[in-house]
Amino acid sequence: MDQLDTNVLKEPRGFLRVLQFVFAICAFATTTNFGSSFSFLVKCKNETLGSTTITQSIEYPFRFDHIIVEEKACGNSYAFSYFGDYSSDAEFFVAAGVLAMLYSLGSLGFYCFFGGNYQTNKTFPLVDFLVTMVIAVFWLSGSAAWASGVSAVKYVSDPDSWIKNMEICMKNAECTSVFAGNFAGLNISIIFGFLNFFIWTVNLWFLYKETSWFQQDAAAAGAGGQSPI
Repeated sequence: MDQLDTNVLKEPRGFLRVLQFVFAICAFATTTNFGSSFSFLVKCKNETLGSTTITQSIEYPFRFDHIIVEEKACGNSYAFSYFGDYSSDAEFFVAAGVLAMLYSLGSLGFYCFFGGNYQTNKTFPLVDFLVTMVIAVFWLSGSAAWASGVSAVKYVSDPDSWIKNMEICMKNAECTSVFAGNFAGLNISIIFGFLNFFIWTVNLWFLYKETSWFQQDAAAAGAGGQSPI
């Protein structure tokens, strides 16, 4: 193991790894730690039976179809379930974030402790470039899928989109929407996702310059009398 060398943090290759580590945590943390709720009011047609507010929490991994609710309202007991399972989109997005966090941390440690090997061994820069490309693709596909998933979660969490079909609202009561949830956290997670894709894509250029491909192109350009970039 080489001695610790933090000079790489002053280079784009190392500095971008730090940003990738931080923004990856921000992306999946805003998704897994998200919490909100939606609710609707059940107002009995028989006013002597009063009214009931039904509230449902919204949280990761957003498996709404696994939720079965039993409520008593207007003198009767009702059981109903929600629809939609958006866990695959959310979990893929979170997996991309965790993978990016671990790889950025691991590669940063490799830069600092094995910087000499990274510069002399042609394999390490190539592997680093290819893995970074794969993670960038993961961020793009995961962010796009999660953006679609968040739109679906918003629709399902809008009481007006489903109370009209619920038995409890069609017989002895009138149902009105109270709160459809606050999705600012999920919107921010999408922004972080696409921001991560941008940062990982930008980093590809600086990693490419470390590979033998770029060095061969630069040598060929130099031999031809052209100045390498």
